[in-house]
Amino acid sequence: MELITSKENKTLKYAQSLQRKKYRKQYGEYLAEGLRAVADMVPTGLVVTVFLSDVYDANSEAYAVAEQAAAQGAVVYQVKENLLKSVESTVNGQGIVAIVKKEIPTLQALDRGLYIVLDAIQDPGNLGTIIRTAVAAGAKGLFLTKGSVDPYNEKTVRSTMSAITKLPIYETVTTEFMLPLIKNSGASVYATALTEATPIQEVKFAPTTILLLGNEANGLSDEWFDIASDRITIPMYGPIESLNLAVASALCMYAVRESWLS
Repeated sequence: MELITSKENKTLKYAQSLQRKKYRKQYGEYLAEGLRAVADMVPTGLVVTVFLSDVYDANSEAYAVAEQAAAQGAVVYQVKENLLKSVESTVNGQGIVAIVKKEIPTLQALDRGLYIVLDAIQDPGNLGTIIRTAVAAGAKGLFLTKGSVDPYNEKTVRSTMSAITKLPIYETVTTEFMLPLIKNSGASVYATALTEATPIQEVKFAPTTILLLGNEANGLSDEWFDIASDRITIPMYGPIESLNLAVASALCMYAVRESWLS
């Protein structure tokens, strides 16, 4: 296990470049940090490099995770603790960071199941939570429209707790891309709305369901509303107009699952 002791190390500098969206897009890789996240990602085979703080010895759990990554084909480095901080996004990092290869999914048809479309979502924490919830709810895929936050930025990846490797994510999708998929699969499309909509607990969701959820501030844009077959809403029982997007998404996803069980 090679020890990195210089801030000029090329591999370390490459990892630092992945803190910027431009280079994540160019190289098709991103950073993930934290013991549990890296440990959960290693079995996917997508981890290509692991940086481990030199404070860990061979008896530590972090060292064992690094060895598992090496067995899967990843290159592993130990790094001086002060240097590793340059690729950690948290103030009190756990001393383990991975470079992970993006999966670029292809899609020709929609299978039966649940799909999520997020229209110009802006908050990385919201997106990370939605990705994690979508995996828990058994969603088949998540679509991000143009103008959405990068799903591979550090805050989003951290919020997913490794779930980002367990869900196909399609970026910069358009209505033109979605309409043939909807038609060919016979999917029903449900747009979340505040008015003229059916409460989610009263809806019998279709076997192939697409949920449309809008931007945190402005909601769903007209072009996405126009492709919806139904409008759904979450009832408010107290004096509040709407919920946080991640919370609303979770309630809708689980309303779909409950509908299928009834």
